[in-house]
Amino acid sequence: MALTGCASATPGRATAAAVSDSGSAASSGVPKVANPKNVGAVADPCQLVTPQQLQELGASEPRPDKTQAGGPACIWKNDNLRIRLVPYLNQGMGAVYANRVRFDNSAETVVSGYPGLRFNQVSLSCGVYVGVADNQVFSADVTVFREVRPEYKDRCVFAEKVAGMVLSNLPIAG
Repeated sequence: MALTGCASATPGRATAAAVSDSGSAASSGVPKVANPKNVGAVADPCQLVTPQQLQELGASEPRPDKTQAGGPACIWKNDNLRIRLVPYLNQGMGAVYANRVRFDNSAETVVSGYPGLRFNQVSLSCGVYVGVADNQVFSADVTVFREVRPEYKDRCVFAEKVAGMVLSNLPIAG
């Protein structure tokens, strides 16, 4: 699987007024999704990555979770790392950019050709929001407790690897 690294653009912030009801932004610098996928087609977030991919990542068995708003999420946690995936079915990257000021150390990126935003880049963790359609995103958030694998050293690159795996499993929207 090919994984695209960080592609910095001039950081711009969408204003709340620029975000439409669908979560996309008009002329606010929010990247559009060229080849939409449907994260909503996978009802259980614990099915967003395959058992083979989990083994490759060094992850444990999935545990269903909920967001603060009660939406579905999934967590994989063991002694070495924690991975949390959350699909957002009614908001796009416009909504993510509009709330960007709430994230620590955010940076624009591209994951397997899809627009992303790294967030909460701190010593043990990093997350990435990935836009899969104009009104759908998902987040892949990783925390590394023990660097038992070389790929765990750069948490953001590892979060993007997880996100790339999710993208490879999503069907094309339509």
